Amino acid sequence: MAEFASQPEPTAIVADDLMRDRARQFVEFLDDEANYNYRESIRQMLDLEQNRLIVNLDDLRDYDRTYADGLLLKPTEFLPAIEAALLQLVQALHEPHKHDIAGKEYHVGFRGSFGQQHCNPRTLRSNQLGKMVSMEGIVTRCSLVRPKMLKSVHYCPPTFKFHSRTYHDQTMIQPSSTLTASTTVIPQDDGEGHALLMEYGLSTFRDHQAINIQEMPERAPPGQLPRSVEVVLADDLTDVSCR
Repeated sequence: MAEFASQPEPTAIVADDLMRDRARQFVEFLDDEANYNYRESIRQMLDLEQNRLIVNLDDLRDYDRTYADGLLLKPTEFLPAIEAALLQLVQALHEPHKHDIAGKEYHVGFRGSFGQQHCNPRTLRSNQLGKMVSMEGIVTRCSLVRPKMLKSVHYCPPTFKFHSRTYHDQTMIQPSSTLTASTTVIPQDDGEGHALLMEYGLSTFRDHQAINIQEMPERAPPGQLPRSVEVVLADDLTDVSCR
């Protein structure tokens, strides 16, 4: 009987190539010491044991407007690429005896001009769904910081095997080529009737917190109550002062 190796879907190959091309362009941008100073910012980030680099959109717009617009209008396609570029530079610039980067995730934050993507809770529109926006307002409520499960690991005593399951929702941004079906249900058995035990120490969790951003009262139309919107924060953005 002939055996055939499964081949990846053509669309997945194209998406991966596009991701690599974008990541390469972002590396060139962040590594451009002649015009920008992000190499030094990355070193400072590592020295302070932080994991978020702040990038000025105006710098990126000056370097390549297409990529700046891509981040604003199609963040799910461009944000993973710039974070992959950041990780490459972190690996290249870190000092092993000084910086511990093993197992850490690094993220990118943005400042500068958001143009039409700058809004407040009242001017936020449905056509901005799936896009990156700059939200102006005041924080009126903060929830407690709680763990969100990203990956669960389970042990099956009868078979002596480990099983794992990953979880993601709409608050998580990742390349479309890596999206897989996800569920919020934690497995109770291995599919063959054998009970599973949760291994909390091997599972992966992420801090998350919900806040309410309210329209500034002085900017609300006369006679109307200020509007608000709920925002979900994750990782290093939780339990910090908002500016």
